[in-house]
Amino acid sequence: MAYFGGKTRLAAKIAALLPPHEHYVEPFAGSLAVLLAKPPSRIETVNDIDGGLMCFWRVLRDRPTELARVCALTPHSRAEHAAAATSFDDALDELERARRVWVQISQSRTGTLRKTGWRYYIDPSGTHTSMPGYLEAYVERMAAAAERLHKVGLECRPALEVIAAYGTFEAVCLYVDPTYLGSTRHRNYRFEMTSKSEHTELLEALLGARAAVVVSGYSNELYDAALGGWWRIEIPTMSGHARCDQARTEVIWSNRPLGHPSLFDLEAV
Repeated sequence: MAYFGGKTRLAAKIAALLPPHEHYVEPFAGSLAVLLAKPPSRIETVNDIDGGLMCFWRVLRDRPTELARVCALTPHSRAEHAAAATSFDDALDELERARRVWVQISQSRTGTLRKTGWRYYIDPSGTHTSMPGYLEAYVERMAAAAERLHKVGLECRPALEVIAAYGTFEAVCLYVDPTYLGSTRHRNYRFEMTSKSEHTELLEALLGARAAVVVSGYSNELYDAALGGWWRIEIPTMSGHARCDQARTEVIWSNRPLGHPSLFDLEAV
């Protein structure tokens, strides 16, 4: 899924940079692009505070055939997208809840669970295929993603709790991809970390971790100062959705030596 802020374009490059580890942990699961791009670790745990998003990953893992079927039968429809956003609640059956999460993300202009515009195309020059074609391709990827998630543990709690619980062990690798500091991007997450104090608290937790820590973000004064003594790599990339791609530079910080992808691997993606 084209989840807002997801690392789909960068996933393989980030996976190649991860320090050696036995237990891989993502406190901010999001699109799980990096997990899905890396070889399985001996133990893997992913977490996100968004219960709807984690419901989707749980149902995909446990009921992949059923989820793929209901998603395949869901039309590309403005009304369907609007209904998925307005009717979302915890009382729904898990399968239907997961389907509505999929509708919101896959048919949203920004790939988000917030209420945004419906994604569609008018000018044929703006896309390689139709939106129903994109949705069909998303469904076709579900089986492989479900198989990859089969032995992955799922959490749904605040990221700081996960960092505190898992970050005390040296064999753990925390891949931390938080909602970026408000000044560096648009607000399209349902659960935001907009304040400097929230990011300061996160950085303090990461600086105190014994685990290997890898952080993704855009360069900003707060992170550059706090993580100034860490290893750092910059990767040119593009960000955006709905034909509004913008050139950006992704920064990867780590308290352990990073892998060494070739210069070819670090070209803009």
